[in-house]
Amino acid sequence: MGTIPLLRSPLNILVDSLAEPDVTVPVLREGEEVNLTCTVPAPCPSHPPNVIWDPALGGNVTQRTQMNADGTQSVSAILNFIPLLHHHELKVNCVSIQNLHREDRPLLSHKMVILSVEYPPKETWISFTDLVWLGDNVTLTCQSKANPPAVHRWFMKRAGLEEELGISHVISFTTSRDNTGEYICEAQNLYGAMNSTNLQITVLGQSVLETIDVEF
Repeated sequence: MGTIPLLRSPLNILVDSLAEPDVTVPVLREGEEVNLTCTVPAPCPSHPPNVIWDPALGGNVTQRTQMNADGTQSVSAILNFIPLLHHHELKVNCVSIQNLHREDRPLLSHKMVILSVEYPPKETWISFTDLVWLGDNVTLTCQSKANPPAVHRWFMKRAGLEEELGISHVISFTTSRDNTGEYICEAQNLYGAMNSTNLQITVLGQSVLETIDVEF
């Protein structure tokens, strides 16, 4: 009795959806070159997905294919760029496009990340808008733009001497003639420090006259 030959049919892999990209974002520091990496599976080695960054942030994108430990393949898109202040809180998408040479549209998957760029204080100013009288309460507020948020330290200059008033976002006091002087707020984080311009408060008789000179 003879053997019956087995007929082998072609193996077809049907891909109906793509896995969400895996995105790696390191710590972003203003002015320091860095790589963002987006990786997606490549279930069909003969038709690997095209992986892009949108927007590309003015950087260079390199694609590479790698073999995983389990024998599967994946494709990575590496975005090399220099983070700047205007990139902070920017939404960036990694998009995977799988063309399967079919009549229908290619398969798409994407993942969105929001960038957090760390930078030293860029603007520091003192908010003080109320006219107060002798004996009233005065509140000075120090504001700054920094990431991570800055620590605020207060100083007062009077008669050629500088006195540290404390560390706080806000300081309050009851006005007296001893409060006459220049008030300065210093904002500081891991990456640097910046002073506000001086706020001159002069106590005259029954009122406090204040002048604010703020530079951005």
